[in-house]
Amino acid sequence: MRIDHHVPGRHGQANRRALCCLALACAMLLFTGCDGVDDELPAPWASGPAIETAEGTATPYGTGAGQVWVLRPRHGEVKSVVVYLHGFGAYLPFEWHLQWMDHLLANGNAVIFPRFQAGGVGDEVDDAWVVMPLNVEDGLRIGFRALRCDDEPIVAAGFSVGAALAFVYAARADEWKVPAPQAVYSIFPVLPYLIDVGFDVSSLEQTTALILAGANDDVVGREGAETLLKLLTGLPAGLKELRVIGQPGSRNLRRRPRRPDRPAVSTSRRQPGS
Repeated sequence: MRIDHHVPGRHGQANRRALCCLALACAMLLFTGCDGVDDELPAPWASGPAIETAEGTATPYGTGAGQVWVLRPRHGEVKSVVVYLHGFGAYLPFEWHLQWMDHLLANGNAVIFPRFQAGGVGDEVDDAWVVMPLNVEDGLRIGFRALRCDDEPIVAAGFSVGAALAFVYAARADEWKVPAPQAVYSIFPVLPYLIDVGFDVSSLEQTTALILAGANDDVVGREGAETLLKLLTGLPAGLKELRVIGQPGSRNLRRRPRRPDRPAVSTSRRQPGS
């Protein structure tokens, strides 16, 4: 089966470019990446047919909320791995995300796309705002077993609900026995306490964190992004940044002066995708 592109809107275009740039930047780092997979466990069986996209192949593993899609580039070796955690209800990599995914695949990135929400034919629909906390552990463990990556760098990226869950994954990777990401890219995150009242990412000490918020976001607002920045108490200021997207117009990025012990907060007057 082959899926053609669904072209995202202007926000999607900006996020796709930034996601790719972060993944490629991490691929240049001399870190060990996929070193937390238990190689003694057998590779999982696919739970459905593989789907061809413009730049690669997407294969499902597992079912229901524990399902994960593993996307592999069609050409060349895998240079880095992106774990992408979706927004509420957007649990298929072919809806909203396809152009992003193909852009990553074309640049040599494999993608692990956990579903973590039930719903659809044969599944019990869950209201994830009631059934908390969301569980991404099962999908990640299956996804890394299926990918069998070696030492490629890993980036965790997420949107909205997934933007907060990306930090949960980074903080609990060792506990879950999955490879930890070297960087987290958090796009318009919800308030983390909506994900888990015990939300705690204070254990992160060496992970690069970039959080994106909208100055005029009337959906999730800026509270989630600002709260996440405050919760990253274990990260040095130089490893974390909150980037606020402002009004359309100027393309200049204005960075506020900061002390060495304070994280960067920058304001862009450029509208995403403009």
